[in-house]
Amino acid sequence: MAPTAVPELIKALKDEDWQVRNQAAVALGDIGREAKAAVPALIDVLQAEDKYFRSHGATALGKIGREARAAVPALTKALKDNDEDVRRDAATALGHIGPEAKAAVPDLVALLKDERRPVRKQAVRALQAIDPEVAAPHLTFRSRLRRWFGWRTSPGTKGEWSGQVKKGATSQLLLHRHRRDNPRELT
Repeated sequence: MAPTAVPELIKALKDEDWQVRNQAAVALGDIGREAKAAVPALIDVLQAEDKYFRSHGATALGKIGREARAAVPALTKALKDNDEDVRRDAATALGHIGPEAKAAVPDLVALLKDERRPVRKQAVRALQAIDPEVAAPHLTFRSRLRRWFGWRTSPGTKGEWSGQVKKGATSQLLLHRHRRDNPRELT
């Protein structure tokens, strides 16, 4: 879809038909960074009554990426939404905005205690994109192995690891084991 459609899509966000509104938000997200003129209208979408519309608005802001940094306060507020999809999509959007979303870090850390696993997972991913130092303690051991070693599990391998080892991975693993086995030395 062409960026020339952005003004019409912004108008469509206020259409009476809910399907038109939702599709306009999806289309703006599909345009990506070139839809940055829609950021103020998409921020308003985050206040809508329809949870699906709010979710599509958050997703669109995420696809616009760093150009949507003005939406950080509204997306941070959306992390406390009653709907889990909106919370998840707001966290994802903040991650796509990247380090410019640093103001959302405390709320993303609080979101790590969310009752829904997909929300917690996206909160960790967003923290990794925004501030890896804050995210590190919240990563599972398995995700640390993937990051350190560059390994991934393959379907049907029953958890066996395959892949090549990254440089310095052994020291990272030993450091993790040392910290786990000697918690008093962390202070």
